[in-house]
Amino acid sequence: MENTIKILCSDIDGTLLNKERWLSDETVYAFAKAGLPLILASSRPPQAMRYLQEGLGNLDESLIAFNGGLIIGKDNAVIESNTFPTSLLENLVSHHAKHTYNLSIYSHEHWFTDKEDEWSLREINNTRATPVYQTALESLDFLNKEHLGIHKLMCMGDPAQLDEIIEVLTPDYGDTVHFYRSKDTYIEITPKNIDKATALRKLLVTEYGYEMSEVMAFGDNHNDDELIKNVGLGVAVANATDTLKSLADYVSPFTNKENAVAQAINKFLIAD
Repeated sequence: MENTIKILCSDIDGTLLNKERWLSDETVYAFAKAGLPLILASSRPPQAMRYLQEGLGNLDESLIAFNGGLIIGKDNAVIESNTFPTSLLENLVSHHAKHTYNLSIYSHEHWFTDKEDEWSLREINNTRATPVYQTALESLDFLNKEHLGIHKLMCMGDPAQLDEIIEVLTPDYGDTVHFYRSKDTYIEITPKNIDKATALRKLLVTEYGYEMSEVMAFGDNHNDDELIKNVGLGVAVANATDTLKSLADYVSPFTNKENAVAQAINKFLIAD
């Protein structure tokens, strides 16, 4: 296996990070010993991924942010950017004004949200990114003036209110965006027809010269399905969804909190 795998790709939350939401010593050591390029692929914005690259010692490597919505090359240049129009946010602003859910707006390395609450503080803690606090209308005005599309909207709060968001937006935008419900209290809204596998293929062609069959990838959730299904060695951690486990070439007996990624690297890539 070590002769066929040339590059690694990993999801972050629920896969790579331990219970402290950090990289364990075992994980850092396993990547270093494997000695292969590592591409991080996440729903996170790029600024919430670079501190992990720094911890791994690979700040010069490519990134897949927003589940494939933003592909960044080794030289930090944008290879591809997939956004949806700000008109969707215009449709959502009035609904948001009448409810209590947190609305976070992501475009490139901008993160806007209107208030400091339990949801924004949780995201700050989890990702080490810092938002700009301003109203959704102010954010909309900024994006329009800068001619920027939206990579992701994340709505966090009461499940019933989030259900309404899907009802409000689906008639006009059901063919444009994907509603990803990682938990009852979260909805991520991203452009349709993007995924980590498609983004990885583009990176392999433009930056590395490897095939998908030469990739070992790690994941835990629905947004990793295409990635795990299409690489040479797809690994699902023990806490992964049942669907992802059914698509994986190998299901780890270990969770992310038990160094599942490091354990799999040691099993398949590092000789005793």
